[in-house]
Amino acid sequence: MVLSLLLSWLIWGAHGLEDSTEWRVFIGIYTGAAVGCFLILFAVYWVGRLLRAHAQWLAEQQQDQTR
Repeated sequence: MVLSLLLSWLIWGAHGLEDSTEWRVFIGIYTGAAVGCFLILFAVYWVGRLLRAHAQWLAEQQQDQTR
């Protein structure tokens, strides 16, 4: 996740170094792809954390009911 974010910043930093239109389009596409990967991985990470917290909460609730 962090790697895709850093990669997008690196690619976007190269955006100002080149003057050709074709290269700017190429950089824009790859920057968008890297940011998209970051957003997807970020969402998957947080959904996983929420599911884990929910599972722990459920386990605690079941323990309390059996007592």
